[in-house]
Amino acid sequence: MAQAKAVRNKKLVAKTLIYGALSAAMYAAVFTHTTVIMAYFTKGFYYAALPILTALGFSFVHAAFAGNVWSLLGIEAIQKRPQPRPAAQPRPAATRRPRVRAQMST
Repeated sequence: MAQAKAVRNKKLVAKTLIYGALSAAMYAAVFTHTTVIMAYFTKGFYYAALPILTALGFSFVHAAFAGNVWSLLGIEAIQKRPQPRPAAQPRPAATRRPRVRAQMST
């Protein structure tokens, strides 16, 4: 059991370091190449998707890094067990509702 946990922690540390380095590299690339990035991001047409794709890339890498850091610190989300659904209750038989009838005399 202890060996399995040690192997898991080693893999988690490796993933954390990889995502941390990738995150740092992405931020460094953006800050060092701002003129090139702005030139492409402001071209328009298909290039208009570049800021969105860049934001998604940063979001994915940073979230993976942060999630691994929390796991290394031992902070995990609460796992709730799904509660069994109650047995279906039979519906009561529908009763006929009285209808309003109008009569016209001639």
